[in-house]
Amino acid sequence: MVSLRDALAAAVGHHRAGRLDRAEALYHSILRAVPDQPDALHLLGVLDGQDGRQGLALRRLRLAVAARPDDADTLNDLALTLRAAGQAGRAAGALGRALRLEPALPQAAYNLGNLLRDGGDPEGAVGWYRQALAHRADYPEAWNNLGMVLSALGRTREAADAFAEALARRPEDADLRINRANALDAVGGTAAAARLRRQALTLAPAGADVLHNLAVRLLGEAGMDRPVVAGRPLDHRKLARGLGWLRRALIVRRDHAAAGDALIGAALKLLQAGLADDALVEAAARAAPQALARDSQDTRAAAMIAYRFYRRGRADRGARWMRRVARRFTAGEAAADFELRTWSLIRPDRDFLDRLPGIDALLDGFPPLESVFDPPPGEGPLIAVSCDDVYFRRFVGDLLDSIETAGGGEAVHVHVVNPSAETEADLAVWRARLPLGFSRERVTVERWDAHRRATYYACIRFIRWHQLLDRHRRPLVHVDADCTLLADLGGFAEGMRGADAGLLRDGRGRGPTREITVCFAWFQPTPDGRRFLALTAAAIADALRRGDGWWMLDQAAPFCVLDALAAQGEAPVLRWFDWMDFPWIRFIGDK
Repeated sequence: MVSLRDALAAAVGHHRAGRLDRAEALYHSILRAVPDQPDALHLLGVLDGQDGRQGLALRRLRLAVAARPDDADTLNDLALTLRAAGQAGRAAGALGRALRLEPALPQAAYNLGNLLRDGGDPEGAVGWYRQALAHRADYPEAWNNLGMVLSALGRTREAADAFAEALARRPEDADLRINRANALDAVGGTAAAARLRRQALTLAPAGADVLHNLAVRLLGEAGMDRPVVAGRPLDHRKLARGLGWLRRALIVRRDHAAAGDALIGAALKLLQAGLADDALVEAAARAAPQALARDSQDTRAAAMIAYRFYRRGRADRGARWMRRVARRFTAGEAAADFELRTWSLIRPDRDFLDRLPGIDALLDGFPPLESVFDPPPGEGPLIAVSCDDVYFRRFVGDLLDSIETAGGGEAVHVHVVNPSAETEADLAVWRARLPLGFSRERVTVERWDAHRRATYYACIRFIRWHQLLDRHRRPLVHVDADCTLLADLGGFAEGMRGADAGLLRDGRGRGPTREITVCFAWFQPTPDGRRFLALTAAAIADALRRGDGWWMLDQAAPFCVLDALAAQGEAPVLRWFDWMDFPWIRFIGDK
């Protein structure tokens, strides 16, 4: 007959070897013979916890503690199970009791350190890790976690030393090399850090954590840890390598959260700067479902899926998708989120033109256009600029100077929202120097915030340009107030023959609200040219009327109108120009 001791030893042997089914059967056999046997209760409770049966594990471990209340090891395992069940306070109590019974129990001190770390008390965690190490110096997990909390506290030199101690005890661990490399980087040991990362990659060439860490470091060195703006170049070699490591990490572990988040963040940042190729957008979009499974309100991940639709020529599907995501938010939250707000400007249905009210029916919702004086009659192009009084005072004088200097004789029309008496007097003076027209409107904006004002000033001009094109029946050349003319437009006008409109395009695939840059646009008085401008004006007016007017509506509206017209086979004849290489006008800033 097998003794209780032999049965327990056999069960423990199976347990340690990972043969959990056989271990469980033996523990149950022991408990049928001796129902309150504390070792069997204790170890079966641990096995239940390993199998995810937390409730059963807690009951058995509590019975084990009741049967042997002075056993610190059982209390330590009870604490681990309580922590896994989300009962941090009770776990701390069990660990405290274990340490009172056996102050030199290193695993209890280590586990209490982990509990304090997770509870937001890194200073407290440091003390317990050090106590664990005082009783067991050969404890690489405690050295590593000590290094992590010291890093979080900004004590990176001490952290680097702690990681070195861990690495000395577990030299084959690639993650420890990465942790020490990060700490050394923070104290200026970049050469040693680079060596450690190379060693980590050699030890774990397919380790997702190692690949992610290498990628993040390379992306930082490439300049991705700062805003990506014009005039601040990136190291494209390191950028490509860093993005490559992230993709490899996700091949190794598709659900690697940190690598997925890093790839999505980098792709979105590069896309907005016009530096994301289609392959990067596709890779980030493939990582997005995992990110959304972790957080259904991750709008960065959702936006990458939308931008993939856009890159494939279906921005309408991207807009439809983002509207589904927006339902997870309150109206206020959606309005405050950049991507949700931006994508709300894109129409999710290509047949929306069939339901769009005509522009003339929408004009009653806006202040009347007051014509102060018309430009001289003619058939040549009419340069049109619209702004508020502040922008007029700041920029328009330079624009008019440049038109006069170019010497092409083009007529100009200036529209000002709420012009001051000084501005009106200046325009009367300019009328003597240029063939000039002037219109105005009066609108109460004092209670509007800055965003609403800027959006209105940017958008109202297309409604006014529809009215002017309809009235004057001559080519209308829209320019931003802060532009300056570099050459007369005579040659340009020749190139527009046979077209209905001329538009600037940003061909870098930055998104549907940035593809058409409306710092310049040429509208011909052809039937299709007039229709295109009228539909664009109506789309803008309808959005403003519904309260859906956000910044960049003036660029979203022509994109949506053209997309819908193309789907119907009714697109106007367009001349496209590259806004980054447009020799007739100097633009200020990015668009």
